[in-house]
Amino acid sequence: MRESVARLAMHPLIFDFGSFDLGPLEIPLRLPSYGTAMLLGVVLGWLIVRRLGRRVAPEAPWADLYAGLILSGIVGAKLLWALLELPRLLSGATDWRSIVFAGGVWLGAVLGGLVFCWFFFRRHDLAAGRALNVVFTALPLAHVVGRVGCLLAGCCHGAACAMPWAITYTSELAARFAGTPLGVPLHPSPIYEALAELVNFGICASLWRRAEPAPWLVVFTWAGLYGAERFVLEFFRGDVRGGLAGLSTSQWLSAVMVLAAAGWALRRLRPDAASRA
Repeated sequence: MRESVARLAMHPLIFDFGSFDLGPLEIPLRLPSYGTAMLLGVVLGWLIVRRLGRRVAPEAPWADLYAGLILSGIVGAKLLWALLELPRLLSGATDWRSIVFAGGVWLGAVLGGLVFCWFFFRRHDLAAGRALNVVFTALPLAHVVGRVGCLLAGCCHGAACAMPWAITYTSELAARFAGTPLGVPLHPSPIYEALAELVNFGICASLWRRAEPAPWLVVFTWAGLYGAERFVLEFFRGDVRGGLAGLSTSQWLSAVMVLAAAGWALRRLRPDAASRA
């Protein structure tokens, strides 16, 4: 079992034909697993956003919104990664090129996308709670595909694991690109997260079953679920990404997400409780 899972995770590149030399320009002829999975996740997310978006606001520029979300998410992911890597950058342990070509931090992508949405909704007079319900329904399923890419590439790897489902990386490319430990059984943390997000998608999608959900309902449902899950999953991660007071940066952000979801839920319940009293 362990060997078969390990072989599945040993493909940072789907194919590699070297590079094509055009004199001063060298074009790599390779297809990375992580980038391919991210592209598939983006396409899948767009199909969901387009379908649900037509139900919410048929006249809204959903293609522009989605494209802006992708670009702002990339920027947010890399900015947060650069912030976390700043001590190593200043000490010379890494360089700007490694930061630029790294995948970034997932929660940074979410934050970057939310900043973009704030400006976009104001400009196009879209109701934020309804539009973000659409986006956050697609988000977990796109994340599932992205985490499969993480497994193949070796990034976001887990801590040492003695369980029978542990995976052992052997690819030098995984070590070079993502700093993945080789020859050590690790928790398949990308799969843990992918399974959690698959459940989250099922819950968020079910909220659309009979009618359009209340504004912000999908957003805070996902935030509460993913925040709690990610807080726990961080204990199984083996990659170092900075932290404070014994908790990782992602755990602090996850705690904020859970508190925000709980606060929103309490605020919604308060008028109902008052009317029953």
